[in-house]
Amino acid sequence: MKCDEAFDWLFLAGVGNSGDTHWQRHWRAEHPESLWLEHRDWDHPDCEEWVVDLQSLLSRQQRPVIVVAHSLGCLLLLEWAARYRSDLVWGAFLVAVPDPESAQFPAEARGFRPADQLAIDFPITIITSENDPYGDLSYAQRSARKLGCACANLGDLGHINGKSQLGYWDQGYNLLQSFARSLSH
Repeated sequence: MKCDEAFDWLFLAGVGNSGDTHWQRHWRAEHPESLWLEHRDWDHPDCEEWVVDLQSLLSRQQRPVIVVAHSLGCLLLLEWAARYRSDLVWGAFLVAVPDPESAQFPAEARGFRPADQLAIDFPITIITSENDPYGDLSYAQRSARKLGCACANLGDLGHINGKSQLGYWDQGYNLLQSFARSLSH
């Protein structure tokens, strides 16, 4: 991944943080200058606390960012965008957006709303899987329609995480690069 001189990559992980086998870690390792949002408690996510964490990071940021979010990190960004406006966020690449109203959504995650109930004012794209246990295909497509963005269904990749055994995940990287090139700034 080549970090553009005009912006920084900002990675937002989900419950438990993204482990060593997760594609987000592989991409970040290639760009140690990119940003990774850390939280006090990765195992009991609280929407209010996580939004404050993101706002704190962005309030100190000088350069624009393109967000690369996975799972609950996607809902975090959307919750943040519903409350704050910033010209620093040029766009967001949202992978495996979970549905807080599904039976599979982690009970320990509190306060997050479904993506199709939120709004944004910057370009996004949603990447989904046909067999994601945390957000089914119809939810992802409905969310994309509501948010006015593209939704790419990549087939049977599960939750598109470390358990999916994607490694570096070249397909995702190519989609991210294409999305980043589509942003005009």
